[in-house]
This record gives sequence, C-alpha cells and structure tokens, in this order.
Amino acid sequence: MKKIYWLRRTGAMLFMFGIGATLTGNVPDWLKIAYVTSIFGLVLIYDIAEYEQKKPTEGADYE
Repeated sequence: MKKIYWLRRTGAMLFMFGIGATLTGNVPDWLKIAYVTSIFGLVLIYDIAEYEQKKPTEGADYE
C-alpha cells in the first residue's frame, strides 16, 4: 500500500510540474523528453505495483 501511495504522490508532483512548465511557455526540448519518459515509467511502475497488490494468493480456490 505504501508503494502505491508514493507513486500517486509522485504522479501528482509530476502533474503540477508539467502544469507549471506549460504555463511558463519556454520549456527546453530535453525537459519535455525527460518529462514524458518519467510519466511513462511512472505509469508502468504503478501498473506493476497495482497488479502485485491485487493478484490472488497462491493455492487459493477461485472458480
């Protein structure tokens, strides 16, 4: 649970950074590339963490 909490907080901070960078209007290309890459990586890590939290335990009877 703590991992998902910190991933959500990081996502919120990246979102606010993106809004601030967009409002200034003068954003270098390297920063745009790094921002998009970090968002993509965050989404991948979040999906993996959410899957690990929700997967059923081994040996459980599910029908």
